[in-house]
Amino acid sequence: MPGSRPRRGRLRSLLCPGFCSLLVAVAGCSGGEASPTPVATPVPVSSSPSSTPTLGPTLAPSLTPSPPTSLSGTFTRAGSMGAARLTAVRLEDGRVLQVGGRDSSGSALATAELFDPTSGAFSSVGPMESPRLDPTATVLGDGRVLVAGGEDNTPEAQASAELFDPTSATFTPTGSMTVARAGATSFLLQDGNVLVFGGNDANGVSVSSAELYDPRSGKFSVTGSMSQGRGSFGATELSDGRVLVVGGCCTGSSLYASAELYDPTSGAFQTAGSMLTARMEPALATMADGRVLIAGGNGSAVAEDPLASAEVFDPRTMAFTSTGSMATARDGMTATQLSDGRVLVAGGATDRSAELYDPRAGAFGPTGRMIVYRTGLATATLLADGRVYIAGGGSGDDANSAEIYQP
Repeated sequence: MPGSRPRRGRLRSLLCPGFCSLLVAVAGCSGGEASPTPVATPVPVSSSPSSTPTLGPTLAPSLTPSPPTSLSGTFTRAGSMGAARLTAVRLEDGRVLQVGGRDSSGSALATAELFDPTSGAFSSVGPMESPRLDPTATVLGDGRVLVAGGEDNTPEAQASAELFDPTSATFTPTGSMTVARAGATSFLLQDGNVLVFGGNDANGVSVSSAELYDPRSGKFSVTGSMSQGRGSFGATELSDGRVLVVGGCCTGSSLYASAELYDPTSGAFQTAGSMLTARMEPALATMADGRVLIAGGNGSAVAEDPLASAEVFDPRTMAFTSTGSMATARDGMTATQLSDGRVLVAGGATDRSAELYDPRAGAFGPTGRMIVYRTGLATATLLADGRVYIAGGGSGDDANSAEIYQP
C-alpha cells in the first residue's frame, strides 16, 4: 500500500552536532515510514561488494530510454494541520494520520489528527500517550499504526512506543524500544515485523543500532547494526524486501558516500558500495523497475550546499550510476513515485518549484509550482487516487499548511 515515504523529517542540529545552521521547519532523511509495495521473496546479499544478486520475478528490466513525456501537474491548497507535524502515514482506508510535532513555543505535542482526502477535512484523534517530536509511524499488516520514539519535552529522545487503532481512533501503549530514538527510520518488512533503525539517542548522538518490532508479541528485539552511526541519511525499501541506506553525516566534517543494505533473512546490514557523490538528506524513491533514484541533498556537513545532481542505484548490479540533474539544487526535499512511474520531487529549494523525474528518459522536467515555499522537512503522502498530499515544511503562518498535487 503506498504511503508517505520515509522521508522522515530530521533536525540537522540533532543529527549532526557539527552542522552550523539550524533549520526551523522539519524535513526528511528518510525516510521515514514508508508503506511497502508488494514485493518478491527476499534474496540474501553477499558481503562482497563485487557480488551481483539475482532478484525475484517482480523486478522488471531497466526501461529503454526515450524522450521525456509531456509534463503537467498542479498544486492546490488543502487547508492546514492543527500543528507543525513531521510524521505522516496513509491508513488502509485512504486517510492520512499525522502525529506529534511541535507547538508555536517549540514544545513537543501528544496530539494527532487525520486528513480525509475525500472531504478535505482534518479531524483530531487520540491523544497519544506521550508527546513526540519526530517519531516513526508505520502501518502494520492489520491496519494499526506503530508510533515509536521521538523527542519529548525534556527535550530528550524516548524509547516508548504506542499503537493507533483507526477503528477507535485511540492510542494504546505497547512495548518500548531497546534504545531511545528520535528521528529514526522505520519500514514494514515482508514478514510483518517493523524495522526501526538510526536516529539520535538520549544524548543527541546518531546511533548505528537497529531493532525489530513484532506485532504479535508487542515487543522489540535487537537486530544487526549499521556499519556506523548515520545522521540525515537516506533510506528506502527495495522491491525484494531489503532496505537500502545511503549517505548521511558525519565523521568530523566529512559526509558519507557509502551505502549498505539490510537483509531481513540474515538480520544484518551489508556493504553496498558507495554513491558517486557524498550526500546528507538526499531524497530516495524506489522506482517501478526496482532501481532507486537518489536526488539532491546537501554536499557539506558544515554549510548549506544544496545539490542538483542525482544518481541511480541498481540492486541487480549493485552499482550507482549518474542520471540527469535537477533544474534546481535541493536539500531535504520529498520524493514520491507517482502511479505512472514518474517521481515527484518537491521542496528543499529556495523557491516553490517542483520537478518530475522520468525513469525512461533518465531526466527531470518541470511541473506546477507549489502554493507554499517549503524549505524542507515536509511530509509527502501518495493518496489512493494518485494525488500527493504534502504538508508542513513552511515557515511562519505556513508552517502547518498543506497542499495536494494533481499529476
